[in-house]
Amino acid sequence: MRLNKQTKQMAKDLGLSDADAVVMQMKSQLYELASEAIGGSNLTHEAIAKKVGTSRARISRISKMGENSVSIELLVKIIVAVDQKIPFKFTAA
Repeated sequence: MRLNKQTKQMAKDLGLSDADAVVMQMKSQLYELASEAIGGSNLTHEAIAKKVGTSRARISRISKMGENSVSIELLVKIIVAVDQKIPFKFTAA
């Protein structure tokens, strides 16, 4: 994953490492994907919440990108539960 300039500068300003910057950017992208997946789904927020083991209110906040503290794990669970696909690919170096 290549860091975009904005993330790289933000990480530098915050005194974060390159690894922290990559995690920050990945989490941001996953958050956006999860929000889009929820919004484009035919499932109710309640149904998505049951599938991933969280509350309907939390799914609603994530759909509006209003949840302050959300794990990468939960974001991936939402994307997979709604879209039925893994949001990224791993390749051997």
